[in-house]
Amino acid sequence: MNERKWLKKEGPKWMEKGLIEKEQFDGILSLYEKKNNNLLPILASILIGLGVLTFVASNWGNMSDLFRLVIICGALIGFQLSGYRLVEKGSETLGIALVGIGVITFGAGIFLTAQMFHIVSYTSTAFILWMMVALLTYAMLPNSYIYLLSLVIGVAGLIYSAISFQGFSFILAFLILIVAGYLTFKEDHPLFYYFYSIAYSITGITLLVAYDSIYLWMTIIFFILYGISEVIPSEKAQLAFRNLSIIGSLAVIFIHVFFLEELVRYEENVIGSGALYFIMLFVLGALIAWNKFRQNKQSNWLDLALFLPLFLISEVGDLLYLLLAFSYSLFILIQGYQLEESERINRGTFLFLISTLVAYIQLAWDFLPKSMFFLAGGVLLFILSWLLERRRREWVHQAKGGRS
Repeated sequence: MNERKWLKKEGPKWMEKGLIEKEQFDGILSLYEKKNNNLLPILASILIGLGVLTFVASNWGNMSDLFRLVIICGALIGFQLSGYRLVEKGSETLGIALVGIGVITFGAGIFLTAQMFHIVSYTSTAFILWMMVALLTYAMLPNSYIYLLSLVIGVAGLIYSAISFQGFSFILAFLILIVAGYLTFKEDHPLFYYFYSIAYSITGITLLVAYDSIYLWMTIIFFILYGISEVIPSEKAQLAFRNLSIIGSLAVIFIHVFFLEELVRYEENVIGSGALYFIMLFVLGALIAWNKFRQNKQSNWLDLALFLPLFLISEVGDLLYLLLAFSYSLFILIQGYQLEESERINRGTFLFLISTLVAYIQLAWDFLPKSMFFLAGGVLLFILSWLLERRRREWVHQAKGGRS
């Protein structure tokens, strides 16, 4: 067993006995952080897994049932045991890659065995079993690759169920939101929070697709994520959840800009049958606003404007949403310069460029020849990016005290 793995196993025992504090344990653990971030074995494992699946699938009909089972079980056991053995010896990256192939092989084995015995299922049971195995593998061998693989399996199962069966698997949703969520907060890693928030968003969207709900409910999905970011204690989780909820709400805003008149039927689809939507929007807004007021979060009040139901003003709703996107991006940009936060400056710059591109497409698509449209749009974005980058460099230069 390598030193870092041994420390991660023994450290919690030391903290329980009061020998060290959590900050001290984190500091000790950081000294044994692996410096080698070689992703080639991981990528190789994905390609090998796909190669094995392709080879087996193309020759599946020429094999006997017994030989098929031997291949499935042999590959599964072989990859898993080899992977765990390499991890124990200290070759963690290569070992994780083989374990990942084993997890992929398990999922392939489920579908190939069902095909072999002509088992037809109209549910997502196969993906449920597959994700459970992936999560158990992560519990025994915590690694970001295995964690991401488990989320991908769960999300793929939800999408497959929604598209193929027009159904929604609440068990898969439980595994993603609750089980994987527990692992996410336990790990407390920024990358995990971003993966989890993306999986949460896709879970919510597949629920809407499965029940043929109006797309406006996407706002509620991202509003809930934003509300969670306001109450959880972890700053890493707050940043990830807030960023993803804002990106999602802006995506809905841009949908409004382009397709508001076609997608929304105000009297019939929203006002007449969407009372629950407005109740949830009001309740969430009130709770989040109260929490902001209680914690005196002055700088984040404008975020709430991204969730306003401006589509109710049908005549100029698309224009109002466009102005909202511009105003918000400019606010973030100006606030970044005032607070001297490079991350906020970069975010505001990116949002401003995207808002400009959306506005340009919306206003110029019907009036310019297509060649001039793309040419002028490219020149406009190039000039804007150059001006914003120049301003950002001036700010960095001033922040360093005039030193280059």
